[in-house]
Amino acid sequence: MEQFETTGARTFGDTDLSGHQGERICGAILQDMFGAGTRVLPDGPRPGVRGLFWSDQALSLATFYFPQGAVQLATCGATDASVVILRAMNGPAIVRQTRRTVAAETADYLFVSTREPLEIQLPEGGRLDCACLPAHAPGVATAPIADLLMRTLPHDFLPLQLLTSYAGYLLRRAPRDPREASLMVAHFYALLPLVADVSGESPADAPGRANAVKARIERGLTDAALSLADIAADEGVTCRTVQKLFSREGTTFSRYVLERRLERAKAEIMLSPIGVPINRIAYDVGFNDLSYFNRTFRKRYGLSPSDLRRTATPSRQAFRAG
Repeated sequence: MEQFETTGARTFGDTDLSGHQGERICGAILQDMFGAGTRVLPDGPRPGVRGLFWSDQALSLATFYFPQGAVQLATCGATDASVVILRAMNGPAIVRQTRRTVAAETADYLFVSTREPLEIQLPEGGRLDCACLPAHAPGVATAPIADLLMRTLPHDFLPLQLLTSYAGYLLRRAPRDPREASLMVAHFYALLPLVADVSGESPADAPGRANAVKARIERGLTDAALSLADIAADEGVTCRTVQKLFSREGTTFSRYVLERRLERAKAEIMLSPIGVPINRIAYDVGFNDLSYFNRTFRKRYGLSPSDLRRTATPSRQAFRAG
């Protein structure tokens, strides 16, 4: 494994003299944080990955900038139970561990343990922030971290914003000497009990809450301006509560709405008269960007809306003739 300086920030990727050095450093950092055998699927780190890295005996920080497109990280589990705080900045992060699936919205935080194997999916690729808290660090042992594992916390949660500020300083400013680095790391860990002590409201466990939210989405699906805030206000809960409902199902609010719109568009294309323009169907189910509709439809179903209509038309004519 490639070795790193224990103090001071380091950049890797585009500015490296070797075109593959960024890939090697990315792989080494991931293994350092998540354990040996960690890899980027399907074929290892992608060309073009770049980022920032800073490490101390008690804390490791990294920001990865992956190329646009789906990225998946797979870990084998580590012997020591380090904790990693994840934050995807260009789309959701979907994490699977021990038969649990959690989805974090863009810029929300997710705490995971490295002891058990993990799958981390970034459907949009892009930036991924990681903070690795090794098991031997005093702050990990004293704060009730276990209560945070496989839980999402919102991006606007103030204690985490403060913690992120310290991490950003270490990554981008680089402490002048070990004493300053130790002071910044101590401040970082001093915030952990406050983070762990958050008494965030938990979503109702009864299926009635989730069903009510989904029914409200169905009623407003044709409105292109439908938002998480609208749904939360109508249901009398916070946006965070709605996000948790979908996170428990392994998805996010935005992905669920997109999926429902695509499903409704598919049904309309297959059943509506041929004379009904596809762009009208797209607008009617809540899309206000035709290029985005066509792109996501093809990605979801493997063919364009026009191809689906051509495929469905003969079957529909044969059915009517029969």
